[in-house]
Amino acid sequence: MEYFLNYISYLLIPLLAVYVMQIFSFYKGLKKLTPGTNKFEHSITIIIPARNEENNIGRCLQSLFLQNYPKDKFSIMVIDDRSTDNTANVVREVSRLAGFNVTLFRSEDSSVIRSPKIRALTHGIQHSSGEIIVTTDADCIAPQGWITTINSYFESQIGIVTGLTVYEKNMQLSSLFWGIQFLDFISYTAIAAGAIGTNRVLVSNGSNMAFRIQAFDESGGFETLSHINTGDDSLLAQKIVESGKWKPRFAFEESATIVTQAVSTWKEVLHQRMRWVGQTAYYPPYMMFFMICTFIMFVGLTVTIPLTVIEWNSIPWIVALGKFSVDYFIMYRFTMMTRTHSAMKYFLPTALIHIPFVLMATIGGYFFSFEWKEQILKKESI
Repeated sequence: MEYFLNYISYLLIPLLAVYVMQIFSFYKGLKKLTPGTNKFEHSITIIIPARNEENNIGRCLQSLFLQNYPKDKFSIMVIDDRSTDNTANVVREVSRLAGFNVTLFRSEDSSVIRSPKIRALTHGIQHSSGEIIVTTDADCIAPQGWITTINSYFESQIGIVTGLTVYEKNMQLSSLFWGIQFLDFISYTAIAAGAIGTNRVLVSNGSNMAFRIQAFDESGGFETLSHINTGDDSLLAQKIVESGKWKPRFAFEESATIVTQAVSTWKEVLHQRMRWVGQTAYYPPYMMFFMICTFIMFVGLTVTIPLTVIEWNSIPWIVALGKFSVDYFIMYRFTMMTRTHSAMKYFLPTALIHIPFVLMATIGGYFFSFEWKEQILKKESI
């Protein structure tokens, strides 16, 4: 037992070193983020995929009708993804009452494109006329200056812009459950923003994402992603930047922050994270190395910390403390710059469940099916 514990404990040290160095790189990237300076008003098409969203799409559209961007410079397109509820009728009625023309299409099944969301987005992009495509989800609410702020980042060489999405406060959920979801959710964006600060793209959330149609076409769009069922947003953003011609930006202002809804149960949280895991198999090699090292470190900590009760060894506890310290370091910086610092009061409970939850989501995402939008999906073969 002592030999096994010592062996695994010493293995944790270099794994922690990899973790700390990468998180520190993301932290430096956050410090390089600057506001957008573009003043030219591009033509913009907002595309909203919607599946069974009759209870949400109305609020989403109303927030877009109130945008302070010139009305003749942007259009809204809703892609009804085979809804079985009243989504389409709600779109028609809300837009009629507001006097705002919303283009409505219906996306059908396809044997060529596996992902329902990619099918919907492809349909929308094919019928769009904007220089910039902006995507969000039907359960999201945009601040009044959202499009204006996003547009300000599209200087001449910028191909992709992504921003922060946060969870709306839900009084039906306990504060602790909501807070853990909130902080864990934005932690992925903190890493994404840090990577963008170094001109790399890892994660891009389709609920708050925009790209230049020229960059989309030149990168091949969704052609090489037709076999996947998740990760369309991040993988598309990576493709655009990998070309070397286009650069990414991260919009960190409150005016660019989208609000969405937290899920209601731990099962839904787990399935959501499992869905996200599916895209990681396509990440660049340096990030795959970081994620593999992190996964092994998490497994090692899960095994060794309980064993220290039987045979004391301080190394696993030091490694855990080091991991949580650098996590706090980057999250403090990110929440301060995005004015979400109040969520840091949930850091400790979020940190305590982070390791086991990541392990469950990773194993589940690679080997089991998950639910999304009332559909059962399974990670595709690589």
